[in-house]
Amino acid sequence: MSPRNPTAAEDDPLEEHSARGPNLVGSVLHGLTILDMFGRERRTVAVGEMARELGLHKSSASRLAATLAAAGYLEPDAAAGVYRLGGRLAALGRLAAEDLDLGRVVGPFLEDLTWKTGETGHLAILEGKNSRTIAVTDGWHTVRMHSWAGKISPAYCSSMGKALLAGRSDEAVTDLYRDGAFDAFTEHTARNVGDLLRDLDALREKGFGFDDEELEVGLRCVSAPIVDGAGSVLASISISGPTQRLDYDAVAKLSDHVRWTAAEASKALGARPSTPQGWASAPEVEPGPLDWVERVRPAGMSRP
Repeated sequence: MSPRNPTAAEDDPLEEHSARGPNLVGSVLHGLTILDMFGRERRTVAVGEMARELGLHKSSASRLAATLAAAGYLEPDAAAGVYRLGGRLAALGRLAAEDLDLGRVVGPFLEDLTWKTGETGHLAILEGKNSRTIAVTDGWHTVRMHSWAGKISPAYCSSMGKALLAGRSDEAVTDLYRDGAFDAFTEHTARNVGDLLRDLDALREKGFGFDDEELEVGLRCVSAPIVDGAGSVLASISISGPTQRLDYDAVAKLSDHVRWTAAEASKALGARPSTPQGWASAPEVEPGPLDWVERVRPAGMSRP
């Protein structure tokens, strides 16, 4: 009996099942990976780059790019073998934006963050000079912050508000507070726009926002930005708790969890990269459990 002749599909590495799972098609994942290569600082990608990053022969990468172009997801650039994003993606992006429910997408990530930390979680957007909470996940510690959806807080002295303001330029923030009105809620509250701009610079450098009893005595909050597909700060998430539990060592560890969660939620919204340009990058791997949380977690509490 002569050896069985494999079909063209079996010979073709683009048609093999993905190593990520038997139900995933490798060629589709390769095509999506090509689309993910594009970004704000990378508007065109050459076939040779696609081949290197995918680990494929150049001819295979060329066929993938040509297929995406035929479907409208890429378009050839003026230079031979170079592509840019196509109009079909813009149309789909508009449809996705119209159907976007921020709370629905980010909510599960916020619930998981509260499970890991025990602290009350918030999702907020910027409205003028204020941050407005649009979703809350209640913490499970006995002593915890109580909040509600719809709560309005001054952006300049709330952790989630500062994460939102940091997504704007210094000029835009200065213009927003051109009247110079800063109410002092505690002795730690920023007194003027200069103080605020210094806070925002530090926030971008560290990658997270921090409210150190600035809005309310005895309360600390840690926040991070939610980024949309265009790389803009769309919202912010935060956790809040009492200063007795959220000491500075705890804040440093909690900030990694908040930043990682915000980045994962941003990815779910289509953000690539998942942190704003010029900010410290979020951890790439999920941080480990927090020892002081694990010691007091109620028995039988399952992860969302």
